[in-house]
Parts: sequence; structure tokens; C-alpha cells
Amino acid sequence: MASLHSRIFTLLLRLINKKSFLRRQLKKGRFNRFDCPEPPSSLFGRVIKKQLEGRNVFTLLPHTEPLNGKHVLYLHGGAYVQCFTLPHWYFLADIVKTTGVAITAPDYPLAPAHTYREAFNVVEKIYLQLVGLYGPAAIILMGDSAGGGFALALAQKLKEDQLPLPGQVILLSPWLDISLKNPAIEQIAPTDPFLDKESLQTAGELYAGGTNPEHYQLSPINGTLEGLGKITVFAGSNEILAADARKLKAMALEKGTGLDYYEYPEMVHTWMLLNFPESKKARQQIVQLLRGHA
Repeated sequence: MASLHSRIFTLLLRLINKKSFLRRQLKKGRFNRFDCPEPPSSLFGRVIKKQLEGRNVFTLLPHTEPLNGKHVLYLHGGAYVQCFTLPHWYFLADIVKTTGVAITAPDYPLAPAHTYREAFNVVEKIYLQLVGLYGPAAIILMGDSAGGGFALALAQKLKEDQLPLPGQVILLSPWLDISLKNPAIEQIAPTDPFLDKESLQTAGELYAGGTNPEHYQLSPINGTLEGLGKITVFAGSNEILAADARKLKAMALEKGTGLDYYEYPEMVHTWMLLNFPESKKARQQIVQLLRGHA
């Protein structure tokens, strides 16, 4: 059974009708209500802010030397239309403090002003810069929600372009198919107090910019999993995105490719960014992955 903290949080999401938030933002064309575009400096040992293609790129450093030269490239969620939020920064601060790894977190281009093309252009350049500094084996691609889908799609594009692949990929409640056509979604939807399928589909169309939503760079569920190295997926059973996370797990099993899968019962979307017992347990697993332990 889910913890009391988790059940109270789920009830709160239903009371405030969290599912309607993105729909209202799309209607108004305003997506910055919950933004926290820059990391609070008090949370990190040091923050380095640079720009690439007019976008802010933050490097988050611990008080001590980074662990074994490992470096995380973190892609935030937000349905490809929303920037960082405060929970992102608290989550990343906890990871930096606990592991000692350095994290690069770009404010990548978002819809509706931009499409996936501009987002890939910026993030791929950042990734290759990090590879030049640390080597590909030291790079860990990680992202939540839309950022999780983006992280997997980036790894697939790197493979297609015969570029160096990261040491591992960690996907947190990933959005793997922007079309959300998986029929299993309908079975989960009544239990999801967070995500609205139709609103996500609209946001996905904006990000696609006219490209077929089945393109793997938009929906990495349609891309290759072979030869990508170590992939770990975290999903909650009460989020509609779990339908495609389960599908990804089945695809990996069928193809014999390595994929570790952790599904938490009764957890909502991106619960690992929050602060109840299940969040802390998931973060402990993520920390072990970053330290190089299964």
C-alpha cells in the first residue's frame, strides 16, 4: 500500500484538479505559471551559467570534487512546453549532494515557440561538448517525463549518427509516445490524478511542428533499443505513461536488450521528484545507479 504521505498528495491533486492545469495553460498560451527557470544558488555548492544558441545551460556542482569524473546531462520534463520547476531543482540538489556528481541542466527550446528540431540542435551540441571533456562512458543521460523521452530519443539519434553513446540512460516517468495511442492508457487513466491525455497530445503536436508524431525523435518507443547500453526506467502504476513504459520493457525483453525496470505501485507521475517515502526510495536507487551499482 502507498504511504500516507503519497495518498494525501494524490487526494490533493484530485481536489485541485491537477489534470486541468495543462489544458488551461494551452488555452491561454501561457506556460510559465510554475516556472523556476534558474537554480536557487543556495541549493548547490556552485552553479555555472553559460549560454548556447541563446539558451541557458546550468552546471550544478557539489561542494566537493565531482565523483570519478562522472557527469549527468539532465533533461527536465514539462510536456515540452514548460520550463524547470522548483521540484526539479530540489531533486537535482539532492542528487548532487548525495552522489557528488556534477549535473548539466539545459533550458532547452520549448514549444510552441520552438519544435523538437531546435531542442535536439541545442542538447546534442551540449552532449558532444561533455563527451569532449569527460569521454562518453562518464556521461549519464537522465530525464523526467518529456525529458525522459527526450533522453532516450537523443541516445537513439546518437546511435543512428554513429556518435559516441553515453555510459547509461536513466528515464524517470518517461513520455515515450507523444501520440498516446496505446490502448492500455484508457485502463490507467481513471487512477491518474496528474496527467490528461488530450492536453498532452496537443502539447506533443506543438513540439512536433508538423512532423509525424511516430518519428522516433518525438516518440522513442518507435526507435531502436539495441546497442544503446544500460537503460533504467522508473514508472508509477497510477500514471498513464506507465502503459508505454511497460511496452518498452516488453520490447527490450523480446529483443534481448538490457533494460532495468522499476514500477512503483500506486505512484503518480514523477513521484521521485517529491518528498514522501517512495520518493526517497526511488532516489536511493538512482543514487546507486549514478555510483555505478545496480
